[in-house]
Amino acid sequence: MAKKKEKKKPIFEKVGLVFRSPVRADILRELSESPQRPKKMADNIGIQKQSLNYHLNALKRGGLIKTHTEEIPEPDLKIEKGTRINGKTDNGKIQVSYGVELTKNGEDIVNQFISPLYEKEVAKKKEENKNNIKEDE
Repeated sequence: MAKKKEKKKPIFEKVGLVFRSPVRADILRELSESPQRPKKMADNIGIQKQSLNYHLNALKRGGLIKTHTEEIPEPDLKIEKGTRINGKTDNGKIQVSYGVELTKNGEDIVNQFISPLYEKEVAKKKEENKNNIKEDE
């Protein structure tokens, strides 16, 4: 009789999903700061929007990101390209969806795996900036 394969732990599946491409790690890092629209994120990362959408769809299927939604008072509503109006709440606010944000699982992945990778890079840049300031003096 053949042995049954053991199921992988869900966290390892999600980590594997992220690290299949360095672009996905960059996406999660960008989203760790705030929800963003895909166009802005593509510009920040330096890739084409079509490529970004491919990676966003993979991260959505993996449960690491979701569409950003919020309720906005009608007078404050600014409709930009890509904004979807979902309806009106009982208290009169407009429900809108736009851009993407991290899910709880996505936040956990960023905190456990992505942030530590970039801490060294951030520290190195700070040190370079200090050295540049000292040289200018």
